[in-house]
Amino acid sequence: MKYLLLAVVGFFLQLQLFSQTSYPVIREADLQGKQYQSWYAFDTTWTKHILPGCLLENHLKVSCEHCGSIYLNVRLKIDSTGKLISHEKISSTICENELSDKVVNCFLEFFYFLEFPPELRNIILEVKLGKALKC
Repeated sequence: MKYLLLAVVGFFLQLQLFSQTSYPVIREADLQGKQYQSWYAFDTTWTKHILPGCLLENHLKVSCEHCGSIYLNVRLKIDSTGKLISHEKISSTICENELSDKVVNCFLEFFYFLEFPPELRNIILEVKLGKALKC
């Protein structure tokens, strides 16, 4: 019984240490090589196929007359299996206001279903998602 208790305590200590593992923060602008190529592919797919649906669903339109920028600055925490395990919103803008939680969730839902490739694992990736016009 004593050994079983020690094994259980040891297991939970290892689990706690693992969960506190720090991930390096890498900004989108600092990506290079395969990391850049992989992120660019995801970002391009998101911009072409997900963003328009999120804007339409939330009755948002990016235009110089109405609203010149809608974006979300966010940190994506990606684990060793390539899954997005959490995110931290840094800032957001929609016509000089904050994005609603509904829009933020729409922006990020795609990334929670992805399996990130090895070059984008065990990191916190800081990115800017959205659209801004030069008006």
